[in-house]
Amino acid sequence: MPEDAPHFRRTARQPIELGVRYRRDADGAPLEQAGRLVDLGLGGAQIKCERPPPLGAALRITLTAPSAWDPLDLPARVRWVGGRTFGVAFEPLSPPQAAALYELLRVSRFAREEGA
Repeated sequence: MPEDAPHFRRTARQPIELGVRYRRDADGAPLEQAGRLVDLGLGGAQIKCERPPPLGAALRITLTAPSAWDPLDLPARVRWVGGRTFGVAFEPLSPPQAAALYELLRVSRFAREEGA
């Protein structure tokens, strides 16, 4: 999706710089790939990488949040692909996944405001 294209989301996203790993959510899927989160919200994320997955692919997104003891593993589906960037919408999250994601966003927002 071009950066100047209008788009609408159900939930707001905030800029974030965080390493992420992702893999297809299917039996026998290839190995994980690495990328960088560009933005993140309760409903989804934007990721930069070398080779984006195909549109519609079901993924497992794994990120290590500074606010969590364990890596956060989130189910997602690819909603758009543009160049070396793609966007995902999270599939329904469990209460612990949603709480950990909310805490990551809260801590990230606080750190950004403190650095401003």
